[in-house]
Amino acid sequence: MTVRLSRRLMLAAALTGLAPWPCVFAGAARLRVGFVNPGRKGDRFWQMAQQLMTAAAKHFNIELISDYAERDRQRIISKGQEILASLPDFMLIVNEHRTAVPLMAAAQAAGVPAMIVFSGPTAEDTALLGRPRERSPLFLGSLVADNAGAGAYMARALLADCRRLPGATGPIPLLALGGLAATPAGQERTDGLRQALAEDGGAALLDLVAVNWSRPEAREKTLSLLRRQPQTRGIWCASDDMALGALDALEASGRVPGRDACVIGLNWQEEALQAVAAGRMTLSMGGHFLLGAWALAMLRDLADGRDFANAGGTERFLTLAPLYPEQVWPYLARFGGDGWSRIDFNRLRQHKGHYDLSVASVLTS
Repeated sequence: MTVRLSRRLMLAAALTGLAPWPCVFAGAARLRVGFVNPGRKGDRFWQMAQQLMTAAAKHFNIELISDYAERDRQRIISKGQEILASLPDFMLIVNEHRTAVPLMAAAQAAGVPAMIVFSGPTAEDTALLGRPRERSPLFLGSLVADNAGAGAYMARALLADCRRLPGATGPIPLLALGGLAATPAGQERTDGLRQALAEDGGAALLDLVAVNWSRPEAREKTLSLLRRQPQTRGIWCASDDMALGALDALEASGRVPGRDACVIGLNWQEEALQAVAAGRMTLSMGGHFLLGAWALAMLRDLADGRDFANAGGTERFLTLAPLYPEQVWPYLARFGGDGWSRIDFNRLRQHKGHYDLSVASVLTS
């Protein structure tokens, strides 16, 4: 039996309480962790997440086995299967295009413990998978963003900004650019939007369209929507790429962002943050690019004998944070230009049986 196979079998035994943790990965051994990046190589958010994970992996003595899947469902599955064939110690799975179920099945067939990160399982997925460690000890847990909360926060902030525009009276006419339904995170953000609008009662959602997380597509769809709905005063966007496309469309149609209509986005992409600082966007929600690095910290802790299940449970959520105009330049001065080396990765780890799952805990000194 190889050392790696033996370690995986001992890990499974430890997770079921049949073996003590110190037997599994003694002496802070180097770990191999697989991860299929579901984004395109040109997607700024997924670039940020990948770069941060690479830096965290180096800090935690982890070999990160990873590749981009270019937002293609079959490539996500096939690349995941390729990585699992190399028998990593752990696998991180993103439920993009509802791929969590087939990839979790492949991980369990290979005997590789796996964790869901970034985009969580839907209700239908949970019906098939069960909850973490409920049906299989190899389904370790999940660490995802509170996307519904983020979508709701964005809606409330957008409405407040729209109400300060000249001549703003009556229900605020809004457009919304949501992500594809195949991405649970996008659907959850849209659910948050709808909830906040229902609670506010002072907005009119003129149209909601699905966009494939693309700036050019968002520009073209927004131009079409503005021709049909010229009274639009606010545009809610499920990502910064789509928000930048909406800004392009507003300007192409002769409108001034921030004066004639307000736009809001999510991801903390640098160009979007510059638009926020310039008053062209209301704000950008973000911080969830930390999730992959945080998951690596939890796996490092698990391997070192400190199970994250005992420090808050197996299903965890990260609350996203807004960056307003006055906060943008201090953030960019510290972390702009991919300055991830300035992050203290030890803050991601378990301390006194607790994880401080807040963006501010990591991005402030």
